[in-house]
Amino acid sequence: MNKQPSKESLKDKVKGIFGLGSPRPPSKQTESKPSEFIITLDILKELHPDCGLSNRIRVANHVSDLAKAKKFEEHAVEAVWKAVEDMLTPEQPPEARHAVLLLLRAVIQGQGERLGPMRAFFFKVIRDYQPSNEDLSDRLEVFKALTENGKDITYLEEDIAGFVLLWMDIGLTADFLHVLVNLVKFNSCYLDQNVSVMVQKICLLCNRTTASTDIEMALQVLDAVVCYNCLPSDSLTVFIITLCRTVNVKEFCESCWKLMRKVLGTHLGHSAIYTMCRIMEERAYMEDSPLLRGAVFFVGMALWGAHRLPALKNTPTLVLPSFYKAMWCANEMVSYEIVLSITRLIKKYGKELQVVTWDILLGIIERLLQQIQSIGSAELKSIVFELLTTVEELYEQNGFHGSSDKFFSLVEKCADKRPDASVLTLISYRAQSIQPAKDGWIQSLHRLMEKFFRNESRSVIRIKVLHILSFVLSTNRQLYEEELIEVVVVPQLSGIAEDRDLAVRRQATQLLVDLAESCSTHHFTSLLDIIQRVGDTHHFTSLLDISEGPLEVSERDPTAESPMEDVRTAIRGLLEILQSKLYSLPASHASRVYELLIGHLQLHYKSKYSSAVACSIRLQVFDFLLMMRTDSLHRLGFLSKDGVLRFSPYCHCDMGEPEKRGSEKKPAGSVSPPAGSPAPSSSTTTAPSSSIRTACLPYSPAFNVLLQCLKMETDWKVLKLVLDKMPWTLQYKVLLLSSPCSIDQLCSTLCSMVHTVTERLKKTPDGFSRTDVQLAVVPVLTAITSYHNYLEQARQRELVQCLEAGLIYRCAKQCVVALTMCTVEMPDIMIKLLPALIVKLTHISATVAMASPMLEFLSTLVRLPHLYAYFVAEQYVSVFAISLPYTNPSKFNQYIVSLAHHVISMWFIRCRLTFRKDFVQYITKGLRSNALMPFDDTQDTQSSFRARSTSLNERPKSTGSPVKELRDLSAMDAFRSRSISVSEHAVRRMHTSSTTCSLGSSDENTVSQADDGLKTVHLELTETCLDMMARYVFSNFSALPKRSPIAEFLLAGGRSMTWLVGNKLITITTSGGVRSQALLGMDMAERLGGGGEMTRSDPSLHTRQTKEAPAKLESQSSQQLNRASRIRVRSMSGGHALRAGPAQSLSPLVSPSEGGELCGVPLSPPSSSSGPYKPSLAEFLPVLTQGWAEIFIRRPSGNTSWLMCLENPPSPFSSELGNMPLQELSSGSV
Repeated sequence: MNKQPSKESLKDKVKGIFGLGSPRPPSKQTESKPSEFIITLDILKELHPDCGLSNRIRVANHVSDLAKAKKFEEHAVEAVWKAVEDMLTPEQPPEARHAVLLLLRAVIQGQGERLGPMRAFFFKVIRDYQPSNEDLSDRLEVFKALTENGKDITYLEEDIAGFVLLWMDIGLTADFLHVLVNLVKFNSCYLDQNVSVMVQKICLLCNRTTASTDIEMALQVLDAVVCYNCLPSDSLTVFIITLCRTVNVKEFCESCWKLMRKVLGTHLGHSAIYTMCRIMEERAYMEDSPLLRGAVFFVGMALWGAHRLPALKNTPTLVLPSFYKAMWCANEMVSYEIVLSITRLIKKYGKELQVVTWDILLGIIERLLQQIQSIGSAELKSIVFELLTTVEELYEQNGFHGSSDKFFSLVEKCADKRPDASVLTLISYRAQSIQPAKDGWIQSLHRLMEKFFRNESRSVIRIKVLHILSFVLSTNRQLYEEELIEVVVVPQLSGIAEDRDLAVRRQATQLLVDLAESCSTHHFTSLLDIIQRVGDTHHFTSLLDISEGPLEVSERDPTAESPMEDVRTAIRGLLEILQSKLYSLPASHASRVYELLIGHLQLHYKSKYSSAVACSIRLQVFDFLLMMRTDSLHRLGFLSKDGVLRFSPYCHCDMGEPEKRGSEKKPAGSVSPPAGSPAPSSSTTTAPSSSIRTACLPYSPAFNVLLQCLKMETDWKVLKLVLDKMPWTLQYKVLLLSSPCSIDQLCSTLCSMVHTVTERLKKTPDGFSRTDVQLAVVPVLTAITSYHNYLEQARQRELVQCLEAGLIYRCAKQCVVALTMCTVEMPDIMIKLLPALIVKLTHISATVAMASPMLEFLSTLVRLPHLYAYFVAEQYVSVFAISLPYTNPSKFNQYIVSLAHHVISMWFIRCRLTFRKDFVQYITKGLRSNALMPFDDTQDTQSSFRARSTSLNERPKSTGSPVKELRDLSAMDAFRSRSISVSEHAVRRMHTSSTTCSLGSSDENTVSQADDGLKTVHLELTETCLDMMARYVFSNFSALPKRSPIAEFLLAGGRSMTWLVGNKLITITTSGGVRSQALLGMDMAERLGGGGEMTRSDPSLHTRQTKEAPAKLESQSSQQLNRASRIRVRSMSGGHALRAGPAQSLSPLVSPSEGGELCGVPLSPPSSSSGPYKPSLAEFLPVLTQGWAEIFIRRPSGNTSWLMCLENPPSPFSSELGNMPLQELSSGSV
């Protein structure tokens, strides 16, 4: 292979020889043998001592630079050293020595691979350098260069260990430690004999220095010793002490833990744990808090920390006693670390710890609690309490296996500083031992109350203790009630009224109430005294500041009412106690509670409490008092919320002198009890008030408080409740009359309230007015009317006037109802006020709401004739004016319309006979305007009023309709109603009727447009009313006639026929004689031959009658009902003249639509066959019974009957007796 020609010039070669040219890539030759620099004699001469020191230093520096860049020739290094050796003597200045050391460093760095044994020589120069403690850094740099930073100790193996020890004494710096790390890592085998000393010296450095760099390098050396060598056992203690102290430095904590973990992972692990435990136990280290803290930290982390070492078999039971001893000297740092460590242990392995371990832990916790008292560190206190909380959580999870009693004793020692949940757990635990099976359990309960109720300020804890007390009382009341009340309840709760905690007061009050409710011993009085103090004026005056006015305070501060919640609890409890004590012994307990309630209400009105809670209290008490009831035996009872009424066998109201005085006050008259009121017994069965088994609870105190409420109450809710429930209480007269209750004063107060109460009421709903008060007062006044015997005359008059004044307000309905009661109960007063009252009632519009009370008032009044005996026409017209608008079926329901017709009819009958004829046209017009107008078709020219006759003929002066005679009376113009107007069209139709003012059936076309059934009902009501007026306008007769025995004899066996004329049934019954039979067109031969006569006893006729005719066509006579039904014969047109006569005569009286079928004709055809003839009494007495006939007219308003006899004999010249007209019958005398 040909060599390539060299391109390098001569000039470059020369420069390269002298090192002046740029470096060139090494050739193969240079790579195999680097270029050498020759130390000339000139250079050596300049380094000679004869030359000046400065020149020598300059040349030495120049040689140093050459040594770094060039390789010296062989033995050049020795020559240079000999030339500068004298410059290292102690006599030389420092700069000379420094220059030589730099030269050595440069020679070693540049000529290191050629030095060979010279390395050992240079090492000795550095080691034996004098003075030994000077130029340490330069010497160390020479050493680092000589050993390649501690990695290469060729030719230095035997002396390196001694040098390290020597140097550690004179120059233990971070740089040297860095070299030492490499020495240990790469040459640890040459340091074995001196490792222990090295470790001790390094540990001493860590303990003494504060430089973080030195500590860091020292830890690296120790780590290298542990990792690349074997840590001597004799150095373990100092090693551990160093780490325990160094771990307190925050920045080295992690590195220390890693180093300790490595040691613990070796064969020295258990020895290290033992060493640390011994450190914690030895008193020599008691004051060394960093050391103890580190030992606690390492042991805890190694055995139960996050990176615990499973290889370590030490249990917590082995090391925790050392923790306990480490706390002999109170030190915040050590204690803090111990708390952290054992907290970590409990959280991770608490459920696995045994009893022995827990005993040690509880001892540590006890010592900690003692230390926080003396140390006073907030951080330590906080973490200790967290430790207790951790144990409590474990206890609640059933993972605590230690002594619960000991633990909770520790919690109890610091209970005042523990959170609420912790103390509640403690109380719950203590409560488990409060039971009769435990010795001294009542004293334990007393201590618990003393510590956690009386000496405690936290509400939740005190309430919890009260719950415990309540539970103990409920479970042990049967056997230990007296002892518990005497030892625990009364001493601990006697001052509850002065307690400043509202929630506690309320809870304690409820406990006292529950206890008192079932207590029947003498301790009941003590319990009641405490409850009474709770509801006493102290709270009200202190919380509402009565001197400034409670009303203003409550308005200014809405929260002022909240502190009275305990008072409400107390009063509600008293109500429950009273309701319970009524039915149990001793009865004196109920009496005492009753007095307390009354006294509390009196206190309200005396001090003018007006807060929302105070009003709520009054609301509950009044609601309870107004539920009091009594029976005929004077036993008291209360109506429960479920509506159950029970009477007490032990409590009664006194039925004594007060009632007698009341009854003697007004002997005249009677006290009519209201509906639902039990009748008072004539003989009392109450026991004497001094009896042990019974007690008297008079209602008069409650009644007086009710009067105070009516006079002074400012809250509308309370007043409304009292007024709403008082009528029910007034139903029980025994309750009020058995004690001095002033009904007269109650009535006066109620009457005055209507005008004055709105001025004092402060809390009223929106839209409140005087009418609301009237609506509430009127029912009470209504109930008071039954007590009229206990009211003065002036008071009764005031009551009625108060009701009259309310007629113009929305309470008019209630006022009318009350006035109705007054007419029944107080006739002496009402008889004078009724005329004016009736006129006032006419000013009330006819509305649906007023319909029923107005009509019921008139209906009731009409049954009391002594009240309106002195009425004149004006009052009667007012009555009709009130009633007539309610006959309008389009505005009112069927009941109201029917009642209005009833009232009109009854008042018409009851008014004087001389007035009746004057009212007919007025009532008729009113009925036409109201009752018939909704059904009237004004476009129809045919009148809806049909002519009607009251007799069989139309003679004007016979027994015809009296209405026709009254139609033209001028007196009618004097009576006009303000609410009734009759149109001219209706009047014109009335006057153009074919007969008198009677009503017929409506036109079929009009009827078909409305509800036929409802229309028929209302039309019949109106017809009945007008018919009644027509009947009674001139006279009063019984509505049902009575047939005499003689008439029965005369008419026995006679024939009877019935006609429907308008709304009347006309029945003509003839005698059974021959003449009468002939007059009716039937001779004896026809009758004997069975040609068609049917007697009343014919069963076939009865059957057909039932099928063909409605029940209203039957006779209403009692004598006729006892016999068979009358024969009804339907006649055919074109019959005999006698039969046709009535049809022709009566046809104008009936509707054209009915004349063809019903009116004027017999209703039943004769039977074709009636069987064999049986003779009767009429056949044997033809002379006595012939010529007699009975006219029986049935009308809606009653029946009329008369008997007539035909005295004209038959004409001897006439042979057609059967054609005699029926009109001739009227010529006979009756």
